Amino acid sequence: MDPVAGLVFGVGLLTLGALIHYMKNQVASGNIRRNSVIGIRTKATMSSDSAWEAGHAAATPMLTVTCLTAYAVGATTLAIGLALMLGDTRNPAVIIVPLIGIGAVLALLTAASVKANSAARAAAREK
Repeated sequence: MDPVAGLVFGVGLLTLGALIHYMKNQVASGNIRRNSVIGIRTKATMSSDSAWEAGHAAATPMLTVTCLTAYAVGATTLAIGLALMLGDTRNPAVIIVPLIGIGAVLALLTAASVKANSAARAAAREK
């Protein structure tokens, strides 16, 4: 396997973690309001400002776990890529680790979206 793949996957996962972290913090601080570009955009979260806020507040813990997972898998993948560059060329982990990591991040993002959607629906019912 090409060692550059490990480096690319690692940097990509670290970048994804940083983007999720940034989005979570910006929405939580109120700097990003309901919009059509960034955030958890389901029919329920987009239905009102209160639904948007409730949904993102409910998803915040899961988004924290998601970005930490992306950071951990990205750093591990980067380390594997560096090990490959130094001569450990038969290490299948360079593909296995990022694929499992990407799957985990996608599963966590899906879970966060489901949680946000449920909270947004509950907020809309309370109105």
